[in-house]
Amino acid sequence: MEPATRIIPLSGVKNFRDMGGYQSDDGRRIRWRQIYRSGHLSEMNGADARDVKTRNIETVIDFRSDPEKIRHPVHWQEGWRPGYHSLPIGGNAAAWVKELYETLAITDFPAHALKEQFILAFETIPIANQDGLKRFFDALIDSQKGKAVLFHCTAGKDRTGIAGALLMRALDISEDQTMEDFLLTNRAVELEASSAKIAEWLSNKATQTIAPSDVFPLVGVEEDFLTASYRAIDDKFGSLKHYLEAAMGLDPQRKLKLKEIFLE
Repeated sequence: MEPATRIIPLSGVKNFRDMGGYQSDDGRRIRWRQIYRSGHLSEMNGADARDVKTRNIETVIDFRSDPEKIRHPVHWQEGWRPGYHSLPIGGNAAAWVKELYETLAITDFPAHALKEQFILAFETIPIANQDGLKRFFDALIDSQKGKAVLFHCTAGKDRTGIAGALLMRALDISEDQTMEDFLLTNRAVELEASSAKIAEWLSNKATQTIAPSDVFPLVGVEEDFLTASYRAIDDKFGSLKHYLEAAMGLDPQRKLKLKEIFLE
């Protein structure tokens, strides 16, 4: 399936994607128009809302912190008010990046440290936020009435990327396909063009030249990020299978129900 089929261009919502079509180990596939992922919804306009409304999204799961929601509040458009689940999932990268912005005028741009902070965040989130991620799976299983679900954070790439990968693996989608979906963010956000704009803005702010490649972690994702999450899970739980069962509550019955909802 062409990646472009999954990327849904909305002018006010970044990284909006349909996760349909990936094949499970049992030969079934994720239903199209059943699972969506995106960045925040606060800039959704009328045209976006009309598009989203046609997708029958009955559940929205928001991984953002309270300060993020204050900065970018959700404004539901007329005619679309889904069930809303606030499940804050923290990460140390966001606070570090904020500090970075504030100190750029007096420091060199720490490109290597930036990537390391995102790797650390990907190692931390699945372990430190088990409760929020478990409630994500609970919402997927217990709140669905046959329509679609959308989950998101601010950029739709880090916390959303981890949750999306865990969901795909819980549905027995292969690691290769899961990584393919994870990296699809880079196409959805037009990584090179977007990084060039941010690098130019930061260069002006910091009065130093910052290369677009240095800011890739702020805009997109890398294979190393998701691999770091898997590594942390293996170190703590021995395997992803045990993590999904012990920490996410996906015993055989719950996992079967999850697959019945989202696979065809």
